[in-house]
Amino acid sequence: MNRVSSRPPSRRDEARALFRNAILHAAEVVFAERGFHGARIQDIAAHAGTAVGTVYNHFDDKDEVLAALLEARSEEMLAQFAPAGGDPRAFEARLTARVARLLAYVRQHREFFAIASEHGLFAGSASPGAPPASRRLRRVEKFRALFRTLVDEGIGADELEPLAGDTLARFLGGTLRAFILSSFTDGEVDPSRQARIVVDLFLHGAARRRARRAR
Repeated sequence: MNRVSSRPPSRRDEARALFRNAILHAAEVVFAERGFHGARIQDIAAHAGTAVGTVYNHFDDKDEVLAALLEARSEEMLAQFAPAGGDPRAFEARLTARVARLLAYVRQHREFFAIASEHGLFAGSASPGAPPASRRLRRVEKFRALFRTLVDEGIGADELEPLAGDTLARFLGGTLRAFILSSFTDGEVDPSRQARIVVDLFLHGAARRRARRAR
């Protein structure tokens, strides 16, 4: 029977991972400053403090650097939106805390995410004709799955209507996407305040509160 190796990473593996992460960090800064088309591999190498050849040891070209960076930041976004040990127990407060973490992370990397949005990171669906195994489609499906899981939590807590299909998950995703995209041009906005607005709209709609209580 084959066993999965539990061998810890070697020093060479660790060094390679450190160089790769340094390159990705440098690429984020360079893309944000120069735009994707204005950035060069030489610029990324210079900002990372390494040789151009070292960048090419990890990535074939600039497009591959961007793809790896999109993948890494997408996974980090998902991690921000995932449950955390200190989250409140009540569904609305728990959802607000998770949305606040996500919005704060996007704000921290706002310049890069403005570039990433041009490459489909925040698109509602994969582009027409995209192959099923494309990275972009996988990213979209990961976010949708997370939204569906969160909606299921709300339904299980008797806080959300059990609507058919992915209606609520799509609505939540669309609302978040709108706030994320607007944050690229907005001034200084408190992510916690934004999160409260998002969750309030998602759970209670835009109707005036006193009118709803009078029904």
